[in-house]
Amino acid sequence: IGEPVRLEWFNPLGERIVSSKRMTLQTESFRSRLIIYNAIIEDAGIYRCQATDASGHTEEASVVLEIYQKLTFRDVKSPQEFRHSETAEVVCDVISSPVPVVVWYYQDNEITKEYHRRFRVLPNNNLQIHQITKADEGVYRCEASVEARGEINFVDIAVVVNGAHRCPRLKVQ
Repeated sequence: IGEPVRLEWFNPLGERIVSSKRMTLQTESFRSRLIIYNAIIEDAGIYRCQATDASGHTEEASVVLEIYQKLTFRDVKSPQEFRHSETAEVVCDVISSPVPVVVWYYQDNEITKEYHRRFRVLPNNNLQIHQITKADEGVYRCEASVEARGEINFVDIAVVVNGAHRCPRLKVQ
């Protein structure tokens, strides 16, 4: 609009942005830049830059800010212990945006329903093992990927099964 006398930024909620430790405004005579440090998912949305000239005329432009969460495993414990013959749920807490695709492996083989009837990948990406036994012990791999970004990572989880056999009572003579 020529020579603006005021350049202002507004967040997705319509609130005017002021410089802070996390958001900085760099304004020159006819140009303004908004810098967001350590952006988080909640920062996503439509930001508006509004320019006002000396006569009070305003023009604005908007920019859509998309934030993607990188593939992150959150506090995955290993080993995970279970009781013999219980239904075990091996926890693999992984987040990403877009939502990751999770595949489980055991002894370098993908766990699929066809070959492992007692195994099931739950909607929360955890691995459920019905009637777990000592034979199910070992290291399981939880592999997550975001194909749109070519991002892939994994975590290995040791599974331990306790209480397979009871000790016989000793007879004292």
